Amino acid sequence: MNHLLLSEIKRLFARRMTRFFPAALAVLMLGGVVIAYFVIKNGDDPSGVDFLNDIAGGPDAPDIFGPISTLLPVMAFVIGASSIGADIKTGMLEQILTWEPRRLRFLVARAVAGLVGVAMIAMILAILLVALLWGLAAAAGTTGGTDTEFWTHVASAVLRTGLAAGLFFAFGLGVTLLVNNSVGAIVGFVIYWFIIESFLISVFLPRVGVYLPITNADAFASGTDVERVNGSVFSDNFDFIVSHSYTTAGLILAGWTALSVVAAAVVFSRRDIA
Repeated sequence: MNHLLLSEIKRLFARRMTRFFPAALAVLMLGGVVIAYFVIKNGDDPSGVDFLNDIAGGPDAPDIFGPISTLLPVMAFVIGASSIGADIKTGMLEQILTWEPRRLRFLVARAVAGLVGVAMIAMILAILLVALLWGLAAAAGTTGGTDTEFWTHVASAVLRTGLAAGLFFAFGLGVTLLVNNSVGAIVGFVIYWFIIESFLISVFLPRVGVYLPITNADAFASGTDVERVNGSVFSDNFDFIVSHSYTTAGLILAGWTALSVVAAAVVFSRRDIA
């Protein structure tokens, strides 16, 4: 099993998708910080220094992960889907199915190797973002709040971000095995994320939406409570109430991942070669 895990880790990092997506996010982060620096330097955005003060100050520090708490799970899902999609496309999956006694060992090895590998990539990207934003804050002279408490919160956010991304790798792997098509899994995931869960369910079924994977992944990675609408959003009489904490959100996300992988394992173990 150890040799299989090592082989899957090497295979993961040898894939172009695994290298391209994180590199693209790193370039995007670097470009955003450079643009922010020149905007603040030129004084075009008077709120820029206030924003940097928020970055450098205390318990709200995990909020600096805002955009990547969404982008990293997308990256992880795509890498997970493509990791098995490549075998489906090339016909390699049929050869894997001939290893009938070892099918589950193969699936477990790929899921574990991918979860750990993508979690490491996500944490490296999160650390890179912290370094870039700290440098930006230093350039504006606003790093006074970066004390021990700040770095403790940041370290916790980095670990949660990595874990959320790793879980989404396994989630994407499981979904792709269930639908047997990586493109379909990725397109369906994007449609589900931005239309079904983020809009339709969150608006019309808010009591259901608080238990769905995307909502809980974002809350867990960003360290914020999951809130739901109390009342109708189509009237003036509504407010937001806390449904559960980000810790519970992490457990819910893990549950969705486990459901995806277990369902895929059942289907994969029973699948015919023809």
